[in-house]
Amino acid sequence: MIGTQALVVAQFILIGSMFFFPQSLTNRILVGVTLLGTTIMGWYVIRSVKVEIERKEELQKLSDSLAIANERLKELDTTKSEFISIASHQLRTPLTAIKGYISLLLEGSYGKVPAKIQDVLDKVYTVNSRLVHLVEDLLNVSRIEAGRIQYSFALTQLEPLVAEVVDMFKPAAKQKKLSLTMRLPEKPLPQLTIDPNKIKEVVSNLIDNALKYTKEGGVTVSLEGTPSVARIIVTDTGIGIHPEDQKNLFEKFLRSKETTKMVVSGAGLGLYVGKSFIAAHGGRIWAESAGPDKGSRFIIELPLINPNIHAGTSDQPSSLEKA
Repeated sequence: MIGTQALVVAQFILIGSMFFFPQSLTNRILVGVTLLGTTIMGWYVIRSVKVEIERKEELQKLSDSLAIANERLKELDTTKSEFISIASHQLRTPLTAIKGYISLLLEGSYGKVPAKIQDVLDKVYTVNSRLVHLVEDLLNVSRIEAGRIQYSFALTQLEPLVAEVVDMFKPAAKQKKLSLTMRLPEKPLPQLTIDPNKIKEVVSNLIDNALKYTKEGGVTVSLEGTPSVARIIVTDTGIGIHPEDQKNLFEKFLRSKETTKMVVSGAGLGLYVGKSFIAAHGGRIWAESAGPDKGSRFIIELPLINPNIHAGTSDQPSSLEKA
């Protein structure tokens, strides 16, 4: 700013001094016009530079304010995650205990349960299981955001692992009068280096969602293999997915337009958690649907060789921490 002002003043003095030297009237007029033009242009230059400096100062102040606000938001986000983690831990213990006692009652450990009461206990068990699942999702989200998710990779056969999850949901399917079937490949799939508990959790969430959002028909869980990947496919005859929702379906707290029309439990966290788990295995997960009321397919694709496992350790169970 000072440099610009000095340059303009110097030009003004130089041209102004020429006006007083002996010269013809024509030259005096030209010098005078030049002096006037230089004065006007100099004023505009100084004004524009001043405006530009003020604008930069305002932008800097705004940038500083945004930086402070961003830091504050990060602090609030950390506090939120810590609160969710603590609250979820506190909720999980009693919910797990309730689930365990109801399971003992249903198994007859405390004597024979009348059929009428058993039906009520089945419903309580189902609702409680979903609450436990929701709490686990909240815990997983807080761990993912904090970079504290632990993975225990081990060589695992997919078929019995998925079959166990399918069997777990057969009572729920029967209660809704839906079919729940499993299709195996002609040849057994090769063992994969995966975290079996994490894959169970993802498959469990997909089947649970499929049953929740299917009123008639059923759910089919298929296993397929190619020379490079293994796929787990959960197909349902449910409410389908709107095309606009398919791109953002795996975002946090997102529920599709079709699901909001139904009264079902869930916070829109399961798919977000599942995507993170599958990504840690070097795989991918996506959804396909022809539209509302046309069912949906959720595909998990896992590489036969996990790129996230260091060479020489894939045949040994390991505990890795992923950010």
